[in-house]
Amino acid sequence: MGRDFNITRLSDEFGQYLLYLKCSECAHERQTYPNLLAHLCGWDATLQTVEKRLRCSKCGKKRCHIRAVPLQKPRGIPPSH
Repeated sequence: MGRDFNITRLSDEFGQYLLYLKCSECAHERQTYPNLLAHLCGWDATLQTVEKRLRCSKCGKKRCHIRAVPLQKPRGIPPSH
């Protein structure tokens, strides 16, 4: 069973997740790790406030949305217990 994955701040889950950034205007999509955004906004920043600051690198509009997904372990790696 999967565990509950709820991210509200960049520091949640110790930053061990991936962020998908998507522009609502031109549908440009990009992936990044939270540590890159934490250097700009700080680890205590909420995803909501970070989302307001983002600007699309293609069209330049401030209409980006953030979606956080857990990191996937590579296949063939046994559990760590």
